[in-house]
Amino acid sequence: MKFSRIRWVQPIYVKEVDLKLKIGVLVKQVPDHEAIVQVKSEQEVDIEDRYVCSFFDEIAIEMALNIQKNHPGTELFALSAGGNKAVDALRRAIAMGIDEVEHLGDESLKAADSNYTAQILAARLKTRQPDLVICGKQAGDDDFAAVGPMVAELLGIPHASAVVSLDIDPDTGKIKIGREVEGEIWHLESGIPLLVTAEKGLAEPHVPMVTRVMKAMKAKIPNIPIDELDLQDHKPQGRLRRIRYDAPPSRPAVTMMQQPFPQNVSELVNYLQQKGVL
Repeated sequence: MKFSRIRWVQPIYVKEVDLKLKIGVLVKQVPDHEAIVQVKSEQEVDIEDRYVCSFFDEIAIEMALNIQKNHPGTELFALSAGGNKAVDALRRAIAMGIDEVEHLGDESLKAADSNYTAQILAARLKTRQPDLVICGKQAGDDDFAAVGPMVAELLGIPHASAVVSLDIDPDTGKIKIGREVEGEIWHLESGIPLLVTAEKGLAEPHVPMVTRVMKAMKAKIPNIPIDELDLQDHKPQGRLRRIRYDAPPSRPAVTMMQQPFPQNVSELVNYLQQKGVL
């Protein structure tokens, strides 16, 4: 009978690095894209009462939650600067999984521009001292894509916009990002603190569970008045002034070709020639 020799192999232990980050997420409540908007005058616009958390901000929330899953010691909080509608965006953040939220300001911020909003957010972030700030690439109402970079400038930290990938090296604490630039992906690396703006593809926002939605509806949202923030400029109108609203031009009537395909091709060409297009 033959016996095989058993060789003892010394086990290799991999040291787990407990990376603890503090991440702040900036969110904004905006009109639903399907809401009806009517320009009543040059100074007044009527928006249907249908509001949602900005789509790109939900991506930012989801990315923060993904980081927390990979690094359980991560601390998350969400901020929103604005009037009473801003509270609903924070409730969405709670429903998705962020328990600590803060509402900054009051109804006077309805007249605030991007610069003043960024000052308010930056003032609070200086107190919270996050390692990473994530916000949407642009808001779903004005599409300025300005608040994120402005906040980074006011904080004196680097930022990367239109980020489509984000990985954190637990050994070095470096953040590796990929950002979309005119059809290409630029791969960059940064230390902390850092601010990034989320582009579509960075994360896929999930639908909150009913229990989380109920928790969000009952949650008491803390408010921090503007007077309690260390602001250099207390003028809500800021540097940008809205001159007037202009309604989009009326859509012209549609002319349908009567003949079936392919006869309607010749009909279309004749019609365009009559109108002087061809």
